Amino acid sequence: MALLQKGLSRAKPWQRQLAALLIEVDARVQVLRLTVAMERSDAEIVAAAEQLGDLCRLAAAAVRGSRVDPTTRAAIQLIGDMAVRIRAGLESMQ
Repeated sequence: MALLQKGLSRAKPWQRQLAALLIEVDARVQVLRLTVAMERSDAEIVAAAEQLGDLCRLAAAAVRGSRVDPTTRAAIQLIGDMAVRIRAGLESMQ
């Protein structure tokens, strides 16, 4: 995530928006990790995963129709796919 943020230019509004979303996605990943590490309730863990997934969808929407390079587009897609898998895995454990 940090490499993606570092390599992203912030010259255009969509780039700044994407950079802000990536910072928030990174923060939500940390919240999810802490929620699991602190052995919070299943509902709290799933809620944290849902918030992460929502932000990943926003990031994917931000790159749709933009002139982002293929590597960045693929990285955003990978992040979104991982968020979906995490959420599905957590929901199946309930």
